[in-house]
Amino acid sequence: MNYPEIKRLKRLQEDYTLRVSPIDTPRVDQPFRVELRLKGQSWLLYIEDEYGDFSIHNQLACLFLVLRSLEDYAESEDYLSWCLQYGLNASEPRWLDYFLGLEWLHREIKEAIGKIEPGISSWDYQMRSGAYQALMQSA
Repeated sequence: MNYPEIKRLKRLQEDYTLRVSPIDTPRVDQPFRVELRLKGQSWLLYIEDEYGDFSIHNQLACLFLVLRSLEDYAESEDYLSWCLQYGLNASEPRWLDYFLGLEWLHREIKEAIGKIEPGISSWDYQMRSGAYQALMQSA
């Protein structure tokens, strides 16, 4: 495993004792809630797992999915573009409430772990290649 992206995720996980646990049943067709825990702190957030990779047995992949979700939020132009990206109904109040709370979640997690950076490129994730392929084989 000679990918610096994976080494960074592993170091982040070890340094902060990060653990990701499902709250809802993981689904590939819609975002589901997870809990991110680190050293006595925890946050509930939604993640998308379009390829069905979420497994508590591969915490590095779970951490990647959480960080990717937070990065997607940070890069979204606005609420409507975020909903479009995730295929969500923008008229549902729960998604607006969640989106508005993401600013706080993002800031809190960033203060706890530093820069929020999944590290693995979207290309590797979508193509299931390179660092992401190695990450999935590391479980």
